[in-house]
Amino acid sequence: MKDLLIVKSVTKVFGGLIALNNVDMVLREGQILGLIGPNGAGKTTLFNCILSTFPVSSGRIYYRGKDITELKPPEIARLGISRTFQLLQLFGGMTVLDNVMIGAHVLGHAGAVAAVVNSRNTKKEEKKIRETALYYLDLLNLTDKRDLNVKLLSYGDQRRVEIARALASDPDLILLDEPAAGMNIRESIDLTEFILWIRNELKKSILIIEHNMRVIMPIADHIVVLNQGEKIFEGNKHNVQSSPEVVEAYLGKDYVQKMQME
Repeated sequence: MKDLLIVKSVTKVFGGLIALNNVDMVLREGQILGLIGPNGAGKTTLFNCILSTFPVSSGRIYYRGKDITELKPPEIARLGISRTFQLLQLFGGMTVLDNVMIGAHVLGHAGAVAAVVNSRNTKKEEKKIRETALYYLDLLNLTDKRDLNVKLLSYGDQRRVEIARALASDPDLILLDEPAAGMNIRESIDLTEFILWIRNELKKSILIIEHNMRVIMPIADHIVVLNQGEKIFEGNKHNVQSSPEVVEAYLGKDYVQKMQME
């Protein structure tokens, strides 16, 4: 497998606070990489640095061998990287379908002038964008809710709308920020199966932040653990739970010392 995304010595400082400290990470094509760690570890900050929402303080980020560190967020999206958010970022005054169509608009090429005059190219593009949105709504079993205001959906369904919107931009790499948040056990299991389907059938690579171990462990090919902005573990999912550093980060040093004494 080729290297798709390379994070090299990335540091992010907010004022005097070091949110990320010299973080390295590699995600390969076709891989599901799990990014885990306790609250405040820097996981979402790393997502924002990859997408240029936050400029890095130092270090470089490469996508398909291209240095994307200085690119603007829309330029990164057009390269084929999309994301969902830890906190839902849906448009509450719009329908489910309209929300997903927004994701597909990144693929548009007709331009602002064409949109104003309602040209043939614009109509053709809008039709394609609508068809793309409907396709992904169907995949997530949301077709019957497409005309509802998105605010009327359950929290789990709203999460699925956000995933559909991310897919609608036809990315090669999807960054999922706690996609199972607010879902019950059944919804989480369904989501796990769907994420695997995205990788296996749609041939997408996935970087996922998730606190729910029921979601991350069955699907992740590789795990990176952050704590207080630093990478403390990298390896396969079978070794992560036996790492003393990881156990300490989640459960505390006192717990580790107690276990060692018993």
